[in-house]
Amino acid sequence: MTTYPRICGIEAIPIEIKGKREFAISEGQTRTHKSVIVRIVTEDPNIDGVAEIVCAPPGKPEEIQHEIYGALIAIIKSSLIGISAEDTVSAQRVINEQIKGKVWTKGGLNVALNDLRAKALGVSCMSMLGIHSEDNKVPVIGTVIGIMHPDQMAKRAEELLALGFSTLKIKVGKDVSSDFERVSCVREAVGDSVSIRVDANDHYSPEEAIKFINKIEHLNIEHVEQPISRYDILGMSEVKRSVRVPLMTDDMVSTPFDAMNVIRLNAADRVKVKVTKHGLDGAIQIISMLSAAGKRAVLGHVFETGLAAVAEAHLAMLFPNIIGPHEIGSMEPLGIDDNILVENPYCNQGFITIPKGLGLGTNVNWDRVEHYRINLSY
Repeated sequence: MTTYPRICGIEAIPIEIKGKREFAISEGQTRTHKSVIVRIVTEDPNIDGVAEIVCAPPGKPEEIQHEIYGALIAIIKSSLIGISAEDTVSAQRVINEQIKGKVWTKGGLNVALNDLRAKALGVSCMSMLGIHSEDNKVPVIGTVIGIMHPDQMAKRAEELLALGFSTLKIKVGKDVSSDFERVSCVREAVGDSVSIRVDANDHYSPEEAIKFINKIEHLNIEHVEQPISRYDILGMSEVKRSVRVPLMTDDMVSTPFDAMNVIRLNAADRVKVKVTKHGLDGAIQIISMLSAAGKRAVLGHVFETGLAAVAEAHLAMLFPNIIGPHEIGSMEPLGIDDNILVENPYCNQGFITIPKGLGLGTNVNWDRVEHYRINLSY
């Protein structure tokens, strides 16, 4: 019988990476990326599980570094000690028992556990998930365009089109009139062949959302994401019945239970799935549920280092029928060069390239992580 090393602790490193420019959504703006790098440590120094727990969305995070770090150190660090590196079911059960809510924290931990288990088994996460493909490149959209003056957004859209991107995502969330100008200017700038996705980040009331979506319908929009509050699922159903542009929800779905409610109430045509929020296991469950219900998934998160981006890309490989190209993020909108990995997952423009190796395949540049480490004050 094979003996696997046991978990002996957790390291949590809060990091802060400052960018060169601001990025704005309806909920806030920032020029700084914040997250916590988590490392599950075992008795074997060569076997660990590493992931990024992101503070999202930018400017108004649902979980801040202090609470992520506190949960990891005060609760999870001791709770996982002694569990076998390959027994991720037991580890995940302990995490769910010890932490209520905190989906981003638990999502990152789930990724780290999958990375850990694959390394303990001596395989890649691709192989462990049943993915057998020589192609390790996953197509992604152009950099998300934040809220700016309509002309600035149009100029950025032209730049992305020139780089070869044929699907763009733009942020709105000011008022119906100016947001219409934003969408209209981008469409005029890129022509009819480019797919445009619009994200309002919970901004509108149902009445305003209906007015806005019907006003932009003729602009051939692929979908509108989260136009109203995440808490108003019945309002989302009302909006869906009143418009012809496909609706997507993101913030309404934190758990598989939330996805089931969206399906039951027919509150959206599509659901945004994020490995950073749902973990690999939760994301797999949600996508499977959506498929059974005849609904579609869109994959990815806007801001994340290459460590989280590679984890997202694994899901795209597992479910080739997910709507693409994928919204797997980077920190380029902030003017940040992402370099916490030894590998460069962005080496092929327009793609995330999954490194080949054990676990997620990534090797963290710990010197860079230390460079970005911050001391949290209370």
